[in-house]
Amino acid sequence: MQLAVETYDPAEHSLLDVSSNAPVVIVGAGPVGVRALRLLRDADPNLPVLLYGDEPCDPYNRVRLSGLLAGQHKSSELGLIADLLHDDIPNVSFIRQRVSAIDSEAKTITDAKGNVQPYSALILATGSKPFVPALLATGVGGLFTFRDMADAEKLAARRVHSKQTVVLGAGLLGVEAARAMQRHHTQVTLIDHNPHPMYRQLDERAGAILADELESRGISLQLGNSVRMLLGTNRVEGVMLRDGTQLSCDTLVVATGIVPNKDLAEQAGLAFGRGVTVDAHMQTSAKDVYAIGECCEFNGDVFGIVAPGFEQAAIAVASITGKGVVPYRTPQLATSLKVLGLSVFSLGNPQPRASQRTYIYSDEGIYRRVTLIGGRIDSINAIGDWPELPALRDLAESRTWISPHKLWRFRKTGLVFGESAAKAVALWSDSAIVCNCNSVSCGELRSAVAAGADTIATLSEKTMAGTSCGSCQPLLAEFVDGEPTAQIRAGIKTLTVASIVASVLAIVAWVWTWEYPDSVQLSWRWDDLWRDRLFKQISGFSILGLSVLSLIFSLRKRVRRVKWGDFAWWRIAHIGLTVGALVALAVHTGFRFGSNLNLMLMVTFLGLVVAGAVLGMSIALENRLAPEHSRRLRQIGIWGHVLMAWPLPALLGAHVLKTYYF
Repeated sequence: MQLAVETYDPAEHSLLDVSSNAPVVIVGAGPVGVRALRLLRDADPNLPVLLYGDEPCDPYNRVRLSGLLAGQHKSSELGLIADLLHDDIPNVSFIRQRVSAIDSEAKTITDAKGNVQPYSALILATGSKPFVPALLATGVGGLFTFRDMADAEKLAARRVHSKQTVVLGAGLLGVEAARAMQRHHTQVTLIDHNPHPMYRQLDERAGAILADELESRGISLQLGNSVRMLLGTNRVEGVMLRDGTQLSCDTLVVATGIVPNKDLAEQAGLAFGRGVTVDAHMQTSAKDVYAIGECCEFNGDVFGIVAPGFEQAAIAVASITGKGVVPYRTPQLATSLKVLGLSVFSLGNPQPRASQRTYIYSDEGIYRRVTLIGGRIDSINAIGDWPELPALRDLAESRTWISPHKLWRFRKTGLVFGESAAKAVALWSDSAIVCNCNSVSCGELRSAVAAGADTIATLSEKTMAGTSCGSCQPLLAEFVDGEPTAQIRAGIKTLTVASIVASVLAIVAWVWTWEYPDSVQLSWRWDDLWRDRLFKQISGFSILGLSVLSLIFSLRKRVRRVKWGDFAWWRIAHIGLTVGALVALAVHTGFRFGSNLNLMLMVTFLGLVVAGAVLGMSIALENRLAPEHSRRLRQIGIWGHVLMAWPLPALLGAHVLKTYYF
């Protein structure tokens, strides 16, 4: 039964009887149920909410169970609502009890102890249970499922003793279970009737890459095969496959899919199909009763991943509170996760049809496929990091047309937008360097933010990013949704202007020469600047003094013990002194290059200024350029500066010696 969306009326969905103090009741304490709880708290902190869960432990993050089984996480790290279970947080209660009945007419629920609880609105987030094929006897020893904390604890205990483990089902959960069950010399075999692992997420080539990775880690694969018979009487001793192959094992882990938990809804007389039927506002066939997550069915679809459940929770809460109500629509499912250390991304149907246009880029350890219909993205498959994925997902959801030029570039480089797509820090990969001075990557900064660094100052303190030259602080602001200080903004602006002035003067010196006057009838013999020995000495030593001072100011970065003052202004002073030296050079030479030693000295000095200006511009524009462009421009400036700086003292010394000796 599918309810008509057109009949929806926000006034009918909003809670009209909140004044009766009947709470909103959430049945199911998984990630989706807890998300609904938090959203209700955000929408109305005064609204009483009861969360029911029937597991013996506090609510936890089921998504991280495989990491718990593999020893990557501790159970204490999986908690979901510890911050809400305090006496100083009113109107929130967690009841560790199974709900056994719903009376939608009386608007009450009954728990397993017979306690009756009224509700103003009811949210079913009962999740799902593992699907176990009928041929597998559930009472046989050595047979396990992998769905909840109890399963994970049993498997963790079994993992220590198992010598031969078979995992049935090579979906995401099966792959993670297979990897987690490897311990010491345990032989693990993964069986699936599909031709490659994660068939619902990956196409053939991406699945082959994952299969190679599994086998390289010592996991045997039986693909395109299935279990025909379980061997053993009271305990699992092995399995016989469809092709007649017999595999010995002492442990069988079943990861063959899920079945929505709809028993409670069936008892209450709610409409159901594969799951509890809901309309576009997550309401079931009963007024003020909603269903979200893996237990619900929308337009004939049941979603077995957590992301749609979070969106459904937001819509259900909006419908209950009457705030920001937006109808739900079937999502374009996207999966983004790490599998065996590999970044895996899937959007849309992983198996493209012959009628679709498919574009593929592959390199060592990288596979990217984009499939289009009418020039618009229909599906994406990827193995390996791909910084453009957030932008591509937005294009897919907005049905934006992709130009042939971008598709041609993708085939050649693997990038749809080109390197400029990495301008936005949000699109940068974890390995992208943000702070060049201290080699601090995006990944380190994101980890620091996740650990509580919520300001530019604390982010710099934890990672050292921005503590040297400070030019990356505008980028750090994007990580913490902050703003760079006025001093930083002013410093960057001044650096930009100073670099432009220096480069303009250097260009003028290259292309223009201040010639000697062609007449002796001058009111002021300005050519004495070059003819008079005293003037030449004043301008020459001015160049030398300003250059030495400029070198001293550069020590602020080179010598760590020099900490006085802000480096940004030391750097601007360095450039200012260089500009002064250029002006003195114009007075000293009229920008005439001369020959031999003088020519070498002029070329070296002007080359040093140009390289410094390039370096200054690369720093000033660092937060506006793609990281690849920024690094390349900065390297050109640094190495040009270094190469031109080394011969300058020797050339200056030779010039002074020549002038006074001869």
